[in-house]
Amino acid sequence: MSLHLLSFRPDFGRLARLAARERLLPPGDDAGYAVHAVFAASFGDRAPKPFQLFAPGEPGGGPSGRLLAYSSASLEDLRAHAAAFSDPTFSGVLNLDEAEAKVMPHDFAPGTPLGFRVRIRPVRRTGRSRDGQTAAKERDIYSGVRAGEAASATRGDLYGRWLKKQFARSTAAEVETYQIEALRQTRLMTRNQGERRSVSILVGPDATFSGVLRVKDSSAFAELLRRGIGRFRAFGFGMLLLKPP
Repeated sequence: MSLHLLSFRPDFGRLARLAARERLLPPGDDAGYAVHAVFAASFGDRAPKPFQLFAPGEPGGGPSGRLLAYSSASLEDLRAHAAAFSDPTFSGVLNLDEAEAKVMPHDFAPGTPLGFRVRIRPVRRTGRSRDGQTAAKERDIYSGVRAGEAASATRGDLYGRWLKKQFARSTAAEVETYQIEALRQTRLMTRNQGERRSVSILVGPDATFSGVLRVKDSSAFAELLRRGIGRFRAFGFGMLLLKPP
């Protein structure tokens, strides 16, 4: 199955107004849930993920901003679905006529070095009830370390180790070098999936890393691109962007 890299030039003003009107945005914070809602209303179960939103003026966004996403569906299929079934209040945000796409390579040979950039949310999940009515809690991995470990490693060091462990969970690739580009705390909106569809605002770590990885298994690496890294991949985290090493 092909993997498509999609590039949208969304209307950020329209996105902000929609998010405010529909209460899709934590006050003054991350727009990941709003984009998630736009994708869901536009494309249904074909909604692309993972994705990353670059605001106007932000590195990678240019003067007008940009939205990148991976999708198993082609841009033509997504446009056709949106034309037939989408809520235009939401799909209009994406400026679908201006969107672009390409098919990602799927045959990176084992041993190939690749530069990468990824935005991650290094958290651990605890506390979900058996009946699904109580949402799991997301805990910053830095808050759970022992005092001695925290004293000997920076927050960025611990997040970098977490990132390497995520890669080590499969045979896809290994991280050779990495550096932290950005580190902050953000509020993220989510909705619980039980019968009580309550809204949760989660405050947690938001880190962007870049570096060099080396492919170990071509098929597994293609699946890693499709799936993404870590949690909250449907809300703007975990998209593995590639560049020359």
